[in-house]
Amino acid sequence: MQPTGDLVPQSRPLYQAIHGPGQVMNNAGGYVFTMDDMDRCRRFLIMGTEGGTYYAKETDLKRGNVQCIDRLISDGRGIEAVEAIRDISINRRNVRQNSLLYAYAICCRSNNKEVKKRAYSYLSEICRIPTHLFMFIKFCEEESRGEGEPATGTGWGRAHKRAVAKWYTNFINNPEKLARLVTKYKNREGWTHKDLLRLAHVSTKDPVVGFILRYIVKGYAKAQEMYICNTARQTDEIARLAMLEGVNNLIQGVDQASATTDPNQLCELIEKYQLNWEHCPSQLLRSPEVWRQLLKKMPIEAMVRNLGRMTELKLFEGEGGQESLDLVLDKLRSINTEAEVPMEEEGDGGEGPSRGRRVNFLHPFKILLALEAYRKVDESGKKGKLTWTPNQQIVDALDSAFYQAFSQVTPTGKNYYLGVDVSGSMGVPVLGSSVITCQMAAAAMMMTTVRTEKNCEIRAFSDRMVPLEIKCDDKMQTVLDKMRDMTFGSTDCSVPMKDAIENKWKDIDVFMVFTDCETWIGNVHPCQALVEYRKYSGKRDVKLIVCGMTATEFTIADKDDKYMLDIAGFDSSAPELIERFSRGEV
Repeated sequence: MQPTGDLVPQSRPLYQAIHGPGQVMNNAGGYVFTMDDMDRCRRFLIMGTEGGTYYAKETDLKRGNVQCIDRLISDGRGIEAVEAIRDISINRRNVRQNSLLYAYAICCRSNNKEVKKRAYSYLSEICRIPTHLFMFIKFCEEESRGEGEPATGTGWGRAHKRAVAKWYTNFINNPEKLARLVTKYKNREGWTHKDLLRLAHVSTKDPVVGFILRYIVKGYAKAQEMYICNTARQTDEIARLAMLEGVNNLIQGVDQASATTDPNQLCELIEKYQLNWEHCPSQLLRSPEVWRQLLKKMPIEAMVRNLGRMTELKLFEGEGGQESLDLVLDKLRSINTEAEVPMEEEGDGGEGPSRGRRVNFLHPFKILLALEAYRKVDESGKKGKLTWTPNQQIVDALDSAFYQAFSQVTPTGKNYYLGVDVSGSMGVPVLGSSVITCQMAAAAMMMTTVRTEKNCEIRAFSDRMVPLEIKCDDKMQTVLDKMRDMTFGSTDCSVPMKDAIENKWKDIDVFMVFTDCETWIGNVHPCQALVEYRKYSGKRDVKLIVCGMTATEFTIADKDDKYMLDIAGFDSSAPELIERFSRGEV
């Protein structure tokens, strides 16, 4: 590639292709770079396509990312794609599972035998709870049918049956966990466990897992008849007998809990069997005492989702209120730390291989959503049928928890210029949320750097630059309020570099731009503006980090420039990657 001229407006391509593709037109009409298929795949896995963008519908965006995965498989990079799916999933780098599981289903349905084999081998790691499994099955069914086409088969071939069957039988060493999962998540996406057991022809010689499977298909009485009344014929191992007795008691307790109408009895069952709120009859979930009992062992993700409900029930007022409030605050402070209570609802502790012994992890965007939903509700103090007045201590704890949820990084001592795109296209909701817009999410991501680094220039831009009155000690709620109504103008991602030159700032080491890459109106391309700044400052290694806030193929980062980096917005590992890139380690 080579430049077509000295300064080229963004409405014209900067590069003419000599080897490989040149720039392409984005949805706004400007010319930008395209991402490598693997980088785009990672952005799709982390960001998803829910809600689409200002310019692209969700279905069109999803179709483009699916084609990207198909190309990776065709180009012999399918195994690499599967490993990326596994890495992002087990390290909780993604916000939602939908897009990741869709990509995973594509790999499992691939005609490439090696890709299919590798993908199915990770089913238990990627589909950690039945919710994931049911969603995966739904996507596999869709892949079998094809878009707008009749089904060419059942979709339940040998590899698929074998993998689904192993999902259940792999719990042989921890059958109690299987019992908890199948009683907690009984059905999702139009599927039940009974459907899956029937279609996958699941069978086992283990009496404890067999008891659970029998319970799913035939009910408790039949399972007890086969495995409890005939225990001697099933096993003579003392350890398995003890496990069988424990699982039997748990399932018996679950059935009792679902049938009771007495809140006091339900509290006793919750304490005895450590039941979750999904095990409880809906009519008894209006009882504050039931929630007090649930709260003691409640996984933190479930707690965060139910803060509004507990506040509406006045759980933090009156007798026992302060104790419940202290417990909530302690749980929120435990994010990204070791703790006995699991962070995520699957109850596996949220521990990924790269997180060492830091077991409590909740994705920062989930906390941001919880913060905004809990504190704002709506102007009348209502959210759906619930009404509550937010507890300020909980709001402050959620605010602090947002920063805790990111990987901990060491300050680099570099000078940063942080530019948040607030043009019109950044005003749409992001990541399927109805309360968080692109520019709000961008500002939240930016604050992780502001809180870490001492030397930051903070600006908002569209087709011009405006000061952004955000300080390092601002609470996240303050940042969100400042960003809420700031959308204006067209997009010119070269503005940050031009602004630094105009202000005669020669000491910038790293530019960070948070954008959807729909730039189009500038008289110079962003990468050219960075080159001009390097000339002006006399520093050849000034870096540009592009934080993409939507799952499109576009980026303003030139992949041929080793000092430019494109990352996916709200990747929970982004701060660590930013630190390493800023230091020149990647």
